[in-house]
Amino acid sequence: MNLRDRMRDDDRGLGVITVLLVMAVVGALALTATALTINNINNTSRDRQALAAIATSEAGVAQAVQYLRTGSLSQLTCMEPVAGGAPAGACLTNPTGWTSSSAPRQVRLDGAAGACVVQTDCYKVWIGTVQRYVPNCAARHSSPPGSCFGIYRVHSTGISGNGPGARKVAVDVKVSPYSYPLGVFSEQSFSGNGNVGIHSESIFTGGCMQNRQDDSHNGSGTQFSYDSAAGRTVIDLFYDQPAAAHAVGNVSSSNTSCGSGGGGGPIHNSSVCNSTFPFDQDGGGGTLTSANSGCYQKYTRADGTKYPTSSKFTQTDLESYGYRPRGLTDAQYDALKAQAQAEGTYNLPVGGSYTALLNGLVSAGVTSPVLFWDNGPVSLSSGQVPSTFLRALDTSPTCATNSLTIVVIGGALSYQGGNTSPYLSASIFVPDGTLTGSGGRNTIGTIFAKTVDLGGNVDFYLDECFANNPPGATLDAQVTNFREDDGKDLN
Repeated sequence: MNLRDRMRDDDRGLGVITVLLVMAVVGALALTATALTINNINNTSRDRQALAAIATSEAGVAQAVQYLRTGSLSQLTCMEPVAGGAPAGACLTNPTGWTSSSAPRQVRLDGAAGACVVQTDCYKVWIGTVQRYVPNCAARHSSPPGSCFGIYRVHSTGISGNGPGARKVAVDVKVSPYSYPLGVFSEQSFSGNGNVGIHSESIFTGGCMQNRQDDSHNGSGTQFSYDSAAGRTVIDLFYDQPAAAHAVGNVSSSNTSCGSGGGGGPIHNSSVCNSTFPFDQDGGGGTLTSANSGCYQKYTRADGTKYPTSSKFTQTDLESYGYRPRGLTDAQYDALKAQAQAEGTYNLPVGGSYTALLNGLVSAGVTSPVLFWDNGPVSLSSGQVPSTFLRALDTSPTCATNSLTIVVIGGALSYQGGNTSPYLSASIFVPDGTLTGSGGRNTIGTIFAKTVDLGGNVDFYLDECFANNPPGATLDAQVTNFREDDGKDLN
């Protein structure tokens, strides 16, 4: 009994056990806190790495958009696969670069050349074509008129330290030419002395047009290419209608006046239908009816709409073709200026040779550079531009082509040279001065000038190559539909 009582009342060692239990609990809590701290630090590091990867992938998107604006749409030969599908065809066989899904363009953010390497931030990017840009679509003839555009999908993988922070994004880029009357445009007046030929594009002016001559026979003055088999001028490739003159003022056959003097007069002086110029429109025209059989609805477009229904052309009509004063916005001209500064083609010495500089840009992948002047009048000759930007007419919409964007702000541009093939491929903007063409410098492309004054044998052409692939610098590229790329729900 005494032994039992002593065993029951003896609590020696209980304190040790309690201490051990407390130490175990504290140790477990400390380990848990340490694990949580380490895990939080790792999560923070991974989050930072993921954010860096997203930023890097966005850099790839920005670089791809810049590629679109310095190159040619014809280079984009990789067709985007269907939703959930794998890239195929040219996407796999294209050489390493912007249009190869199997060997995309790789750029290291440390500035070093070569492919992505371990522990280096970089991006891998390629571009798929969702919808090719076409120069003429049904939207152009809707009411109100819309624009034609292409959709190109940029796939960019940003890698931060080549670790788990890699992120893939897909971005759709909606591409269309800047909004201005696509053709040969003069804001105030258009004068074409000598023998001026316009091929597969139209003339637009906010003023009057002089020296308009019959297209169906050769002669001096301004004429459009004539399709004898169809009994009309050739089709304007931008607007799917016969190429013609469109003037808010008068279109006149006089070579000295838009009035009644100078050996001619306004084409709509006495009638709203002039069967010699059935597709021309000016301020003296009017509504056409079936009674005007020589003009009314003589052409049916591919979308079934009829043209023309009126021979009158107003300021509102001009604006429906995308007109705004000076052609482009200040922001767009600033973007062109910035591109020229980056390319080293800003305010180049007038009269110098640009061959080495422009050929160097082409070798670096810039196939649509900008020549930009804002320091006075500019005179260009054919010998200053390398043959890289001269070519023959090309009827292929997927042609490989280089082209220039020429901008002269605050002054005039005189361009001279030969008029035999190959021709200069360019979009030209002279928003504050006169474009003077003398001596015959033939051009494939578009013109926007305050005044156009042409002399000698000058021809302006539009072909399928240029119409489908306008200079990248003149493209409006809008980034839309930004999302992470899981390869399943992109379409």
